[in-house]
Amino acid sequence: MPERTLSLPGSTDQFVLTERPAPTLTDRYRPLPDGMDRAHLAVVPAHQVGAGDVVAAFFTDGPGIRYTEHVPEAFTAHPSDSGNCPAECGACEDILPHGAITDRYVRLAPADDAADCVVVFRNIPVAIIRADIAASFPPLGTAPLLPDLFALDDGEHGPYEALPVPRTWGPWQAISITRATAEQLAADLPHTPVGRYLACDWLHDTLLIASDPRLRADPGRPGRLIRPGTDDRYRIGGLSAWQEWSPSRCPDYRAGAGRR
Repeated sequence: MPERTLSLPGSTDQFVLTERPAPTLTDRYRPLPDGMDRAHLAVVPAHQVGAGDVVAAFFTDGPGIRYTEHVPEAFTAHPSDSGNCPAECGACEDILPHGAITDRYVRLAPADDAADCVVVFRNIPVAIIRADIAASFPPLGTAPLLPDLFALDDGEHGPYEALPVPRTWGPWQAISITRATAEQLAADLPHTPVGRYLACDWLHDTLLIASDPRLRADPGRPGRLIRPGTDDRYRIGGLSAWQEWSPSRCPDYRAGAGRR
């Protein structure tokens, strides 16, 4: 598809729309629904984003030629005033209490179980797919979810792919992984500081994580038996604090935190 360059009324900047990147381990971009692509994008200032519009990208700094910085996960806009966060999320706490003038910002989406509010300067350019056009495609939620990536030992071991966790999830809680990922974790764990006194063995489809017998407070207990759930996934947590595996940061397109 030929390169698309758009402009905004009253601005001399040129906004270059690039293809949405394919997801990799280092670039976590959830695909758009089938058929939805950059040909459907328009550019508007944030305060003109309407309810139901799909927010797909922001832009590099100007003035001049400005390139798309795709959001990791496109989201449906529900614009509102930036005051009084509905969830007291971290994004709003970082931005609004420190003398910020709330009418300089707009909330494009409220916090939910997976992410903080998306709060941006009201005049920042945004690449959107208008609601009436988006309605002709499958809903955003039909696009495949990308797994979350976790690591142990300050990122020395991993990444381990898991089902996405909610915003309220804590690093000592369990993550949900496949048998293949559980096997990878079992092989790595004895080589980490937290697992140097642990042994991992498979008993058919059950993972046994056992400590050195000489260190057991209760010698009669063999260790932790982790069985797959009805979905054939293993839920493992509490061994050590999980760390999000993120070798490269996504572009800082927002005044506040955005979608996952």
